[in-house]
Amino acid sequence: MTAAEPTDRPITEGATLTRPPAPDSRHGRGLRLLWAGQSTSLLGDQITVLALPLAALASGASTLQVAVLVGAIHAPFLLLGLPAGVWVSRLGLRRSMLLSDVLRAAALISVPVAAVIGAVSYVHLIVVAVAIGCGSVTFLVAYQSLTPLLVADHRLLRSANTRLTASEALALVGGPALAGLLVGAVGPVRALAVDAVTYAASVGTLAAMHVPADRPRGRSRNTSLRAEVRTGVRYVLASPPLRALLWSSVLFNMGLAGYEALLVVFAVSHLGLSPAVLGFTIGVGGVGVPIGLLLSGPVERRLGTGAVLIISGGLSGAGLLVVGTASGDLSAAVIAAGTFITAVGGGAWGLTALTTRQTLSRPDMRAMTTAVHRWATYGVLPVGALAAGLAASLLGPRPAILLAGAAAQLCVLPLLRSPLRRLRTLTPAT
Repeated sequence: MTAAEPTDRPITEGATLTRPPAPDSRHGRGLRLLWAGQSTSLLGDQITVLALPLAALASGASTLQVAVLVGAIHAPFLLLGLPAGVWVSRLGLRRSMLLSDVLRAAALISVPVAAVIGAVSYVHLIVVAVAIGCGSVTFLVAYQSLTPLLVADHRLLRSANTRLTASEALALVGGPALAGLLVGAVGPVRALAVDAVTYAASVGTLAAMHVPADRPRGRSRNTSLRAEVRTGVRYVLASPPLRALLWSSVLFNMGLAGYEALLVVFAVSHLGLSPAVLGFTIGVGGVGVPIGLLLSGPVERRLGTGAVLIISGGLSGAGLLVVGTASGDLSAAVIAAGTFITAVGGGAWGLTALTTRQTLSRPDMRAMTTAVHRWATYGVLPVGALAAGLAASLLGPRPAILLAGAAAQLCVLPLLRSPLRRLRTLTPAT
């Protein structure tokens, strides 16, 4: 794509795939360090996903308060998501990630420290959730913009993303079960300290990483923060493929946020599952993520990138609807089945959508494209969580989860109305 026409280049149909070149050894160490650090911290994240809501329930929080707590983790994306693209470019991607992990580790370790002196409260947990969210904003924008700098050829980007996305798959498979056992053994408050240790491990790998292409841009005297943000938003909205990816992710995340905000309450309080059983059940269902990763490549080669996006989007939403039907003795099995369906779709979608967005974004706009995407798709999460909490208060947790699944299912509509439906292979922007 040219700088003057970032969105008008036709999408190639029917193009053949060529064998990618061998990985460039100059970038191998950076990718290994990034992979190692994120594999550790992603596994720890699953502990917080379960432990933080349970810590709130243990302190006497209501269903709505738990939903607000989960939403508070994502709330900073509404305020900081867009400027984060400018900040990480000015500060440097690796440095931004390192500082973000330090913040998140400090926030998590404060909970068990406060518990020692008997000072854990719901307000404290809200502050911790917001701090985690603030760190996640800058980290994710920098993280997804850094990966293309660690590969020597754009044809290696999908392979690099596959390796990194596999970390998330492994975390989804083993993390919930580990989290359930850990929370059952030591309680939710102490379990949060383990996630703090995983962030510390990520800090170590980032500190050891050397990325010559990651050069802090510094602050421009002639361009304001607002102007740079406005340019990034216009760039994404002017591109039909990037715009479709954006709206599809927004719709799915709206439903997913509501589902995640209610899942613990629905499974533990409404269906009577123990935290250990719930964690194991989600872990079993999470096996679908690596399956989705493995299937996405052959399907993409046969049907094209657009088909993978549409099919995986539909599966992701359908699984949430399945979970909403869980009841009786088969509750755990139904939750596992629904989680598996969503995981298969999510594994294929996450890898394919990320590589598509990175490839179709101009290198100089990649950080801002990621920032716009994260601002919209993560910024909508507290809205979805709050809406689900209100719906559960009025209708009960089961109807609220079914509504959340229906909202997530709408994610296929923007894809069907865009050039992405014809997308066969990717041509990098220049």
